[in-house]
Amino acid sequence: MRGLELVLPKIYRLLLPFALALSIIGCDMSEPPLRIGTNVWPGYEPIYLARELGYINRDRVQLVELLSATEVIRAYRNGALDVAALTLDEALLLRDSGVAAQVLLISDTSYGADAILARTGERLFDLKGKRIGVETSALGAYVLSRALSVEGLSTADVEVVALEVNQHEEAFIEGSVEALVTFEPVRSRLMAGGATELFSSREIPDEVIDVLVVRPEVIEDRPEQVKALLDAWFEGVDYLAREPEKSYRLMSARLGLTPDQMFAAFAGLRIVGRKHNRDLIYAKPSPLLRQAERMGRVMTDHQLLTRPVDLRAFVVPEDIWE
Repeated sequence: MRGLELVLPKIYRLLLPFALALSIIGCDMSEPPLRIGTNVWPGYEPIYLARELGYINRDRVQLVELLSATEVIRAYRNGALDVAALTLDEALLLRDSGVAAQVLLISDTSYGADAILARTGERLFDLKGKRIGVETSALGAYVLSRALSVEGLSTADVEVVALEVNQHEEAFIEGSVEALVTFEPVRSRLMAGGATELFSSREIPDEVIDVLVVRPEVIEDRPEQVKALLDAWFEGVDYLAREPEKSYRLMSARLGLTPDQMFAAFAGLRIVGRKHNRDLIYAKPSPLLRQAERMGRVMTDHQLLTRPVDLRAFVVPEDIWE
């Protein structure tokens, strides 16, 4: 209380400065937890599953769930995150804007979990002149442009309506857009309500990849925390592979899906394990780098990037996996 003098025994008063000094030194020496940002996407669930199962040391890893990929990118760009869960194209966009980011791991590849939905009876060609809701990220534009190209159309032939992912369902249900570029778990919920799928990532296999990116200085300065994150992530992946039904029950509330919808959502994904990750990232030639180069060309052609991609130091050094 203000104005109240605390009377301590002489020995305590002598020792107190030393105790405070030790406390300050201890705080300086301790490292803050890695801040990992994600939006809601089934492919990022292994780390939340790991937290649920007690595999995460919360002194080393802090999970930050945001409403959309746009918010994740903004938080990473502003320095509020050390690690970000992004699509491959979003990682390329970050680097194109001058923000340092290296791929740490591949979380999943999408085989149907990203889609364009419309009302019953619509066809892909029918989208000409229609309002299409798209998240303000490169992936939405990429999926839309790839889908329209099948019918010889381009984004100039439709009216693009920018929507954050947390606006997708309401906009579609209320009819403010005629079609929607979206992804799980929104896809399953809208299809359960009668939406028709016009196009999905199953038609462009290996093109939609989700990754975790990390700041290069974090790899250099805090390697043990990064290794702890890798261990926790793949503990979650392994548990999901061993116990899918139990995992779905644990994850369903977070994703807002029923157990049946959980099966459908994960059927559209391929979760990538530890060994397959290393093969995809570090094989020579690297499948990941090959796809990044291919996607970079498409993004440059569609003016989503300002320059050809530079893939030097695009992935973290392999010794972090040891």
